[in-house]
Amino acid sequence: MTSQVTSAGPQANRLRVPRGTLGLLPFFGFTFVFLGIPLIGILVSSFRVPVVGAPGETAFGLDNFVLSVTGGQGEAILNSIQISLIAAVIGTVCGALLAQAIVTLNSERLDGVTKVLATVLANSGGISLAFSFIVVLGTVGILTQALPLEDWGFSLYSAQGLVLMYQYFLIPTMIMLFLPTLQGVKREWKEAAASLGAPSHQFWLRVGLPVVTPALLSGFVLLFGASFATHVSAAALIGGANFPLVTLKIAGLLTGGNSSGQENVAMALSVNMILVAAVTLAISLPLQKRSRRWLSSK
Repeated sequence: MTSQVTSAGPQANRLRVPRGTLGLLPFFGFTFVFLGIPLIGILVSSFRVPVVGAPGETAFGLDNFVLSVTGGQGEAILNSIQISLIAAVIGTVCGALLAQAIVTLNSERLDGVTKVLATVLANSGGISLAFSFIVVLGTVGILTQALPLEDWGFSLYSAQGLVLMYQYFLIPTMIMLFLPTLQGVKREWKEAAASLGAPSHQFWLRVGLPVVTPALLSGFVLLFGASFATHVSAAALIGGANFPLVTLKIAGLLTGGNSSGQENVAMALSVNMILVAAVTLAISLPLQKRSRRWLSSK
């Protein structure tokens, strides 16, 4: 009898569900309902194509994906990639330089204020952001009337305006991402390099840059993903302009009108965006993990 109880003990422990797992069940259920089910619906719809000669009937095929990368849809994808790359490069460089300046000043008050402002600005966007830029740099904006921006070839309602507007939240995001890494560069490393006669630029070239490069690349990839997925701000700024973006194209295909019957093409475009997001995460997460190794060794 004792042997039976003893043998049943380990089996009971293996079947016991951790309490923390039960607490996560509502989260998993919410995620499945509002993320998993819509994702499944998008995937299924993206493969449904109309049957020729049978109105109202559909079959599984790849026609929607072919249409999603040709014509206006293909142009929208290329425009989004181009703008996102340019905006991400500018945001990465400016954010990294500002983060380095904050670390160099070494002020606790400045560090605290910067983190608060960066958190707020990084999560700003939407119609209010586009409206603020229109007031300042629009056709009758304050700076537009004060400066000859049109003579300089600048127009807010163009790719230039989008790239400029994106910096409002991309640069603060980069500061948030990159500042902890710069703060993790140990002072002992700099002192050791200086004691060996290495100037500051040589330290950053040989030691500092290899340490911060994973975080730098990870920030660039995340900024690219944020720019690529931006919709509301871009729609409010250039929604009526003849400048297609992938997010605006999806919205146009779903609103009917001349694009009625192409909802499944919009779903295919959405799948393309999901793939871009997945690739972005697949590149960013290992880089973040490598960067955290240096921070954890502090």
